[in-house]
Amino acid sequence: MQRENRRLAAIVAADIAGYSRLIGQDEEGTLQALRAHRQELIDRLIDEHGGRIANTAGDSILLEFSSAVDAVRYSVAVQEGMAARNKYIEADRQIRFRIGIHVGDVVAEGDDLLGDGVNVAARLEGLSEPGGAILSDDAYRLVRDRLDLVWRDEGEHRVKNIARPIRVWRWSSGSDPQNADAARPLRDKPSIAVLPFENMSGDPDQEYFADGISEDIITALSRFHSLDVAGRNSSFVYKGRSVDLKQVSRELGAQYILEGSVRKAGNRVRITAQLIHGAADRHIWAERYDRELEDVFEVQDEITKVIVGTLVHKVDTEETERRIHSPRTDQDAYDCYLAGREFFFARTRESNEKALELMEKAIELDPGFARAYGFKAWLKAYAYRYGWSDNPKQCLEDALEAALKALSLDASDYDVHWRLAAVYLHRRQFDRALAEYEKARSINPNHAGFLAEMSGALILFGRPNEAIEQLEQAKQINPQYPEWFHANLGWAYYHSGRYESAVEALHSLNVPPGVFRIFLAASYARLDRNEEARNEVARILELEPDFNLQKLTFLPYKNETDRAELAADLRKAGLPE
Repeated sequence: MQRENRRLAAIVAADIAGYSRLIGQDEEGTLQALRAHRQELIDRLIDEHGGRIANTAGDSILLEFSSAVDAVRYSVAVQEGMAARNKYIEADRQIRFRIGIHVGDVVAEGDDLLGDGVNVAARLEGLSEPGGAILSDDAYRLVRDRLDLVWRDEGEHRVKNIARPIRVWRWSSGSDPQNADAARPLRDKPSIAVLPFENMSGDPDQEYFADGISEDIITALSRFHSLDVAGRNSSFVYKGRSVDLKQVSRELGAQYILEGSVRKAGNRVRITAQLIHGAADRHIWAERYDRELEDVFEVQDEITKVIVGTLVHKVDTEETERRIHSPRTDQDAYDCYLAGREFFFARTRESNEKALELMEKAIELDPGFARAYGFKAWLKAYAYRYGWSDNPKQCLEDALEAALKALSLDASDYDVHWRLAAVYLHRRQFDRALAEYEKARSINPNHAGFLAEMSGALILFGRPNEAIEQLEQAKQINPQYPEWFHANLGWAYYHSGRYESAVEALHSLNVPPGVFRIFLAASYARLDRNEEARNEVARILELEPDFNLQKLTFLPYKNETDRAELAADLRKAGLPE
């Protein structure tokens, strides 16, 4: 029998946090940056510390060192070097490594390494925070008295495919791990981990479907720059394990945990999903989906969209409520952004001005906050639309300046393109507006709010039937959609000539009259329900006495015939010239 080539080695396993998201938003730029980091920092440090590369695979690297001290010194040098290189790079574009370090028995096959020692290091890597390192107790005993580093005892962990629990120690770059919260960046975005969906079918062949649902949700969530999403390699460490969600929350640094199951019976599949606030161990949302399994990939896509749409809405609502109504007095940039956004939804001049103040404060606290600039542009555009500015021309110029600044800070964020599109629309630069809307949709096709808002632009472009289709898609993605989705739907029905449907969608809405109730009055007029049309106009004038036909210019229609038809119907309903 051939003797295996075994030896004791210090193993470093590293991977890139959020690699799929980085590749998805800018493949060429990410790969170029990674090559530069390898050439200028990583490979040089490997040589300096006497290590060698055993294996690489896209987002991961496996290294061998002859001593634990060299392995740890190398890991710390890499993380500190990467922190320095990332200092002037936007947070969403930074390449950050997670590192696991173990000393154990390995089997050499050519240049590659196999065996239990490698498996342990790889599992520890999954427990590491971005920019930090996890050390096994075996390695810790060899370095604790030789290196002047602060380690935190994380206790014993059970990891996949390793029979015994492993005691681990955590090191965090740039701060004492005990006080890691003090070093949080200004934009402390909500974080979420998607655990592998459990296959409840008793059929091993269904594992691919359960894993596919989980992976697709992770990929789709990664498109939302408002969330920090734990990568697949991190969350799939827990596959097949009975876990304590509080512990998972701590280990992955995730405030929110999504877990679920898949059960197939015959040609039907039942998928369940539930969202948990990890630290508080509090249930937020749960849903069950039953589908015919005629086309497995179509069902997978549909369920992914619905879960993601609902999930993002729930996290956004939860986070907004938590931050805005918390007793904290030291608001950070993200708090100001969320509060400003809430003021906008009131849609009054006073609330719009308050929202602008908060966006300016967010920008002051964090000058690199692209979304704050984008929302500032949005608020300026709406101030122009509704006549809330004493200098409309300057207001629109300010909107464009803020939108372009947001684009310069993060061109990979769909939200930035969305806000720039709205500015171009109000400037009547229709081709540019449409291009930016399409860009935003291509980056993130799963944001129900964006799709619904874009439907309003499609109406203004003279494409109401497309707007209706997109609104139905938005409602499917987020079944708990807000009231204004129906407001846009009524507007689209009016311009598509479906006046009864417009009335049905609009008549129960309690929204500002200058925005949507004009379409209810116009639809009544088209249906010759003249008394109801006049009553609606009276209600508009009661709430906004100086509203008249001249003010219809606030809607930037591409085709003047659309505005003329609306004016004719409102004239018939009794709206003053």
